[in-house]
Amino acid sequence: MHMNISFKNNHSKNAIFQTLSNNEYRLFYIENGKNIRLKNDEAKEKKSLLENSGFHIQEVDSNYLIIERGLDLQTHLRFPGQDHKETLEGGLSSAFHGGYDSLVAMPNTSPFLDNPALLKSTVEKQASAGQNIIRVGQTAAATIDMKGEVVTDIALLKEAGAIAITDDGWGVARDDIQDEVFKRCAENNLLFMQHAEMPGHGGFATASDFQKKFEIPEYPNHVESDMVKRDVELLRKHPKARYHVLHVTTKKSVEAIREAKKEGLNITAEVSPHHLMFCNENIPDYNGNNKDIVNNFKMNPPLYGPEDRQALREALKDGTLDCLSTDHAPHDFDSKDKFWSEAAFGTRGLCTALSTLTTLCADGVLAYEMVEYYFSKRPREILSADGFKEARGYIILNKSTKWTVQKDDLPGKSKNSIFLGTELKGRIEGILTTDGYWQDSL
Repeated sequence: MHMNISFKNNHSKNAIFQTLSNNEYRLFYIENGKNIRLKNDEAKEKKSLLENSGFHIQEVDSNYLIIERGLDLQTHLRFPGQDHKETLEGGLSSAFHGGYDSLVAMPNTSPFLDNPALLKSTVEKQASAGQNIIRVGQTAAATIDMKGEVVTDIALLKEAGAIAITDDGWGVARDDIQDEVFKRCAENNLLFMQHAEMPGHGGFATASDFQKKFEIPEYPNHVESDMVKRDVELLRKHPKARYHVLHVTTKKSVEAIREAKKEGLNITAEVSPHHLMFCNENIPDYNGNNKDIVNNFKMNPPLYGPEDRQALREALKDGTLDCLSTDHAPHDFDSKDKFWSEAAFGTRGLCTALSTLTTLCADGVLAYEMVEYYFSKRPREILSADGFKEARGYIILNKSTKWTVQKDDLPGKSKNSIFLGTELKGRIEGILTTDGYWQDSL
């Protein structure tokens, strides 16, 4: 983590006092494990009281963005069984350095998390590794072996610790199976998270000059929106079901979600940082020795064209898309060092997500005052799970800092980030945790 702030790591009473350019003031601190923020005269009065009671006060100006730590609704921790791609500790460290206090982990592990016993042991090990600094909410599979054929025992999975249900990596294709998943999730008040992709298309890259030049099978534009529309039809039968669309990528999907929200259906949706920042026109050409770099642009769902990217940005601003989620997908080098069609899908995202938002703010695409909502508040509302509803601590980000993402900025084994070599605007300088300590690592 890049830090200029001078909080005291060995000092359990830290607070942040901010002077804004319009002569307004903000005070941020922790009291009894809870985030407190005060404004103006109340902030100045409390600052004096805290100083007198032994607090170390860090003063910052309007160049800093101070927000609550985030919750990521879609993280691949690769635990259990995939530590050749990333270790559990590496994933949690990436989350911490990216400003998160909470993660929702996906179940497409090895083996899949489709049975209560394995799920329970996984949840226990994650809690131990998180050291109360990173909270992990573990999802369970919607279907046995994530094959989309037999629905899991969702009630027992909830008892074992499941915080939501998903077959992420695949969409639930059969109507009857999806109908039963909605029914059981509603009965157990668990969020269902859909990787919206109709199967059988055989594509690996969307229509573009890159796709045509290298003769890569085309990934069609309709497969995501087709599943969203199908799910909306089924959702009407289950008014108590909570339906969340993961990593939305196309204008067609945005339009379907917008119409469903107007209808009053219980639907939410997210967008990933890489889909906000990049499109298929940004994919570099192969030059003989850069397969791993090029293939960092390969993910599922894929990058579409600039029109779809613009639709995502507008949808986040108008509330059709609710929040930012990373779809953090670490991979070993060999999985990416292949020709496009054989390379693994996925990019890292935890360490660069917040800076992606602030870059888009600096460029006039988004508003700084909405960053906390996209990054922390709205994901917590969507998940609506005990133990995750309140953030633990604050992020201090310098809006004026520009930095180019390098491999050394990415904790853990994996280095497969689409953002490598990209200049971002805004960088975290540190984290204030709920025990009052200033932290810079796990």
